[in-house]
Amino acid sequence: MIYKNVPEIHCKINTVEEFPMKKTNSYSITPCDVIFKHVEKPKDYLMCKSMNVYDDRWRVNLYSKRTVDGIEGNYISKSFFTSFNTNSGELKIIA
Repeated sequence: MIYKNVPEIHCKINTVEEFPMKKTNSYSITPCDVIFKHVEKPKDYLMCKSMNVYDDRWRVNLYSKRTVDGIEGNYISKSFFTSFNTNSGELKIIA
């Protein structure tokens, strides 16, 4: 179908180089590596996940296993907001 009196629009397609992406897991040490120096490991501990929120602030979630009515599931048993220095490995729990 040909439209009459419609201006031609030229768009520049953005390339990946124009939008630098933050690398994930590029740190040599993470809060999960040192969290158990500060807190006790939960019962039925499964795994730890840490996410960089901004600057040196990290969210650290500790997951555990639980069985309810014969069905096994995972849940966040403890969660912390921390200040973490990726160079020195110094961890401070804020909340």
